[in-house]
Amino acid sequence: MRNRVRAIMLITIGMVAGMLLTLTWGAYSSHAQTAAGCQAFPQTGHMICGKFLDYWQSHGGLTQQGYPLSEEFTETSDLNGKPYTVQYFERAVFEYHPENQPPYNVLLSQLGTFLGKANYSKGFPTTPGALPFYENRVLAKAALKSYYNAISRKEYERAYSYFAGAPHPLASVAPPYPQFVAGYADTSAVTLAMGQETDGAGAGNLYATIPVVLMAQHADNSTHIFSGCYVMHRVNDGISSNPLDVLWSINSARLSPADASTPVDTLLAQPCSP
Repeated sequence: MRNRVRAIMLITIGMVAGMLLTLTWGAYSSHAQTAAGCQAFPQTGHMICGKFLDYWQSHGGLTQQGYPLSEEFTETSDLNGKPYTVQYFERAVFEYHPENQPPYNVLLSQLGTFLGKANYSKGFPTTPGALPFYENRVLAKAALKSYYNAISRKEYERAYSYFAGAPHPLASVAPPYPQFVAGYADTSAVTLAMGQETDGAGAGNLYATIPVVLMAQHADNSTHIFSGCYVMHRVNDGISSNPLDVLWSINSARLSPADASTPVDTLLAQPCSP
């Protein structure tokens, strides 16, 4: 009899705990849609409903938030690991927080925090005008962006490491390191714009051709514009046992001075000839 009572008590406790867990979990994933109605957007094929619609209308609407890119769905946050009802827009992500009282039950997702941690692993410097550290060689464009981040931060050894074959790249890829550093002696920063990447492959290698426009700022406050193309390279998956071989590096570059009055889009649209 005592065992039976104990079993009943355990089952009852388990049911209550399960109900509490369900209620707690549901607090995070409750849908934002209410009887307030919906607004459809044929431009993207999506609609905004309920509390999200209220927030969208009262916080700049189309001008500030843009069109909806998704419907509502539950997404686990990369910041705190909890599920929230979210909706993606062109310029923001709405996040429903039923644990908060209105008007704070709809918040913008902390994209700045997330992207800041993802892109700038060393954080943001507090010195005005200082450029944060950026490092990513997994994607071709990201590797080129990392290269010029190193140039602008005057981290020339890191910049030189992006050349294929570094620390001893072929002369056709990069000049000797002392000459490379000397070439940036009067450069204070380089601003990079990139065009449409063209990908290719051959003999176990991957290549990416990227049109670029560069604005070099010099110590005397003058600027010079350059345009041209970079060819990035990496070894295809499964070819090499060296994990560094699947990271993108600079294989070649062709740059020439450009007229500062020419629009950047026009310069980026110029074909990258072999």
